[in-house]
Amino acid sequence: MAWAVAGAILTVGLLTLYSRRLAIFASGFVVAVGIVLLIATVLLGPTIDHTNEAVSADARIDPVACPDTSRPIAIIFKNEGQKTVTKVAYSLIGRAHGHSTIAYRAFLRDDKIIEGGGGSHSCHELSPLNFAPPRPENIHPERYDWSIDVSLVDFAA
Repeated sequence: MAWAVAGAILTVGLLTLYSRRLAIFASGFVVAVGIVLLIATVLLGPTIDHTNEAVSADARIDPVACPDTSRPIAIIFKNEGQKTVTKVAYSLIGRAHGHSTIAYRAFLRDDKIIEGGGGSHSCHELSPLNFAPPRPENIHPERYDWSIDVSLVDFAA
């Protein structure tokens, strides 16, 4: 935002050296655009629908929920909103314990229907191709901290 304001001021300043009439026209245009952006962000900002934030997700190693050792990651979704969820797109992210760098990332989708106030869980397998280089020869999921980044939620009409 600051770059746009600085660019507009610089442009109007350079136009002033070339032509005062053109600079006045450009100043009016910059003010009009600024007013439109102000109205869009201040007045319309609170009306944005934040229903996607009602869906939360968690990923962890859970041998009780996922007894199959080939699918060790339990992914749990909770719909804390009123609307029914029909699809969720998300990333399963793994970071080595004590590190902030992402070592594993898988882009996934789930089409289980989750009623408002309900939840869902599934078990996920790990693909060696989704690990960042150098890829581990033997995968030990318990050596990673798992999290979910929800990118898209689709609701029933």
